[in-house]
Amino acid sequence: MRFLLPAAAILLTACHTTPKNGADWDVPLTLKTSGPAYAAYVIERADANKDGTVTVVEWVNAGGTRRSFAIVDQNKDGIVTRTELVRIGSNAKFFDLTRRYADFNKDNKLTPREFRTPGGVRVLRIEF
Repeated sequence: MRFLLPAAAILLTACHTTPKNGADWDVPLTLKTSGPAYAAYVIERADANKDGTVTVVEWVNAGGTRRSFAIVDQNKDGIVTRTELVRIGSNAKFFDLTRRYADFNKDNKLTPREFRTPGGVRVLRIEF
């Protein structure tokens, strides 16, 4: 009995102090926060070699189109960086289109979790 009480206390403490993964929050994104969330999603999903950038081949393999890649690749060097992704994700027109196509539960609010739903794949195809 003496052993069970400390073990239960340790287990409960571990459960309460485990940090929440910000990517799973259901807090609606704003124009200010959508850019970093979009960049994190694309790099997580498309960066196959984990070098922090996305090539056109990686983009297409993740479900995107060459045309949408060309829109995001603003300096036309054939590589999409986190900075370019944040810049595109912070664009008001892009944010509205993303919310329309990736809003999985159709509540007119886009959350980081919705980027990771099946509807989130469409985000790589958006051309505006």
